[in-house]
Amino acid sequence: MIKKLSLDNSLILKNLSFLTVLRFFNIGVKFFLVAYLVRVLGTINYGILTWADSIIQYFIILINFGFNIYAAKYIVENRKNATLINTFTSAVFSIKIVLLLVSFLVLYFLSFTEALSTYSHFLFLMLLMGIGEVFFPIWYFQGVEKLQIATYITVFSRLILVVGTLLLVNIPEDLYIHILLIVLSNVIMGILGYITLIRNFEFSFTFVSLKEIKKIVNEAYMFFLGRFLSLTFNSMTIFLIGLFYTMDFVSGFDVALKIVLVCIIPFDMLQQAVFSTITRNRNKRVLKKLIFFSVLLGVFFSIMIYHFSFELLSLFGGEELKEYNNVLKILSPIPPIVALTFMLGTCTLVAFGYNKEFNKSLIISSIVYIIIVLVLYLTNQLTFWNLVYLRLLSDVLLMLIRVYYVYKRKIFST
Repeated sequence: MIKKLSLDNSLILKNLSFLTVLRFFNIGVKFFLVAYLVRVLGTINYGILTWADSIIQYFIILINFGFNIYAAKYIVENRKNATLINTFTSAVFSIKIVLLLVSFLVLYFLSFTEALSTYSHFLFLMLLMGIGEVFFPIWYFQGVEKLQIATYITVFSRLILVVGTLLLVNIPEDLYIHILLIVLSNVIMGILGYITLIRNFEFSFTFVSLKEIKKIVNEAYMFFLGRFLSLTFNSMTIFLIGLFYTMDFVSGFDVALKIVLVCIIPFDMLQQAVFSTITRNRNKRVLKKLIFFSVLLGVFFSIMIYHFSFELLSLFGGEELKEYNNVLKILSPIPPIVALTFMLGTCTLVAFGYNKEFNKSLIISSIVYIIIVLVLYLTNQLTFWNLVYLRLLSDVLLMLIRVYYVYKRKIFST
């Protein structure tokens, strides 16, 4: 037993190490690009980029269809059956390809609406990122606990984006070029991931029966619905700000939110690193310690964000965005809230078999968000500041729902 625990801890540490390298590299890339692009493209064009991305993220979620959680869990539970895994993986790729085609069709019809028509050319171009989402099997690497491969591929593809941006994006009119570079980076990542799957894991694509595909879609559907609706917290908030206000507001909110979200990346890394191991051994003692550590670290991040809000906005957004100091302060309590939410989500509810409760928490909190937005709109109270406060409230609600489900299912009391 001691040997098994030691092996599990070693595996968690190994996965966490590679995730740390991956995420901190992504952090560096993201904030370097934010600081660079805000200054080079200007707040208006950067706002357009962010606003368009908030729309495309819905299509990305559709293409992934909840597989980043469902497929990873499936592979963990069936990893000893190579034939079953190969069939399942082929089915996932097939479903994703169809969903990418559906996404382009849906965007085509949406592009005729007044809200999207102005920037439809950017949206169609950015949707090509979906190719990378189709073929990059992060869920497979997570399921077999080989996250170092995902790290190498991601670092390489993001370096292409950074170098290309520095060399080719130098004036506001280069927004189009930057979007092309984003697409290129994602496509390369997807191709390399798929090739690695064939060479390193002996994957061979096979055609899967429609019956099997329907079965997988039905099982993954709730994961997709929960993830799709939960996107409202960030993407819909940005979309609404861009729709009812100006792109300057979008830039200010986005940079403030990115500063907060970078502080929750360690918790996302941790949940990915321990998910497979907790699913296998269901070690509640280790899980409790991880939850306590996550919340404590989150509180520390919140204090730092609140006290250094001016400096952080000046560093990553420039002098123009310092006026959004209060936005950052309002959002500063998010890290410990999300830390607890993450650990009670995939690492507790999903790992212990309560998939429905996990998805219900996302669905309920998202529906409440949408209802509040509608009420604010109908009462002419859909202001910028109300949207900021609502963004914080949404995370609080999601956390409370998961606490309730964990308590109701008595996960830690047995």
